[in-house]
Amino acid sequence: MKLGKYILGLALIAAAFTSCDTENKGAIYEPTVANVSFITAEQSTLTKANSITVPVAVGRAITDGSASYTVTISDASEGVTLKDQQVTFAAGEGMAYVNVDFANMGPGQTYKCTLSLSNDAVATANTEFGEQITSTQVSVMCDFDWEELGNGFYSSPDWWEEEFDVPVSHAKGSNIYRLIGLFQEGYDIQFTINADNTVTVPGQPSWYHSDYGDVWLVGDANDTADGYAGTYDPATKKITFILYHYVPGVGGFGTFVDTLTMP
Repeated sequence: MKLGKYILGLALIAAAFTSCDTENKGAIYEPTVANVSFITAEQSTLTKANSITVPVAVGRAITDGSASYTVTISDASEGVTLKDQQVTFAAGEGMAYVNVDFANMGPGQTYKCTLSLSNDAVATANTEFGEQITSTQVSVMCDFDWEELGNGFYSSPDWWEEEFDVPVSHAKGSNIYRLIGLFQEGYDIQFTINADNTVTVPGQPSWYHSDYGDVWLVGDANDTADGYAGTYDPATKKITFILYHYVPGVGGFGTFVDTLTMP
């Protein structure tokens, strides 16, 4: 999360180091312009509700007197509206908010918009120090209502070289499932069992490598990394996962075949 150095009106000590000579003290920076700015260039929220109001913070470096600035919305998903057309600072306030309404959201969908500051707010930029964020992207994902199915049995003889039980969850009202912490805690793997018993696995992080960062996986049964991963056998409840493991922008570790026996 990036913060403009003077957005909140906090004084920056340009030379804060005090030597043994107490007479040599650094000067304290005093902002001369408001530097009105969004606090972050993007923010995201996860909710199970189908409607939510998201507050978006705007800061300023000079808090003398009250002030108002217009905020506009663009690239908005259906059902996303700007509730407040202006951000208003009361005297003494260094931070204020505008609210964005997200309505009629569907499970598993992400809704977005971009907010922008008006020209008079942009004109308050501090060109000497700090950062001014003049637009911000706001997104909300409406999460599924997940139900726990119990443990499945996962076998990864070549890639992970282990077999183990793994908790399986199901998104109610859908054919979407996820494996909880499959290769590492905090990395849940989502997959879909389609009506024709084919299985798709979208590209997603699967575990963290200390040298490379997130290692991703994606269905690769077609040798094209298009998400198609294999098939599900209702009689045995076994899924065949053909997965390509890779680091985006770096390279791949190869394609390996795993299996999952559903709970």
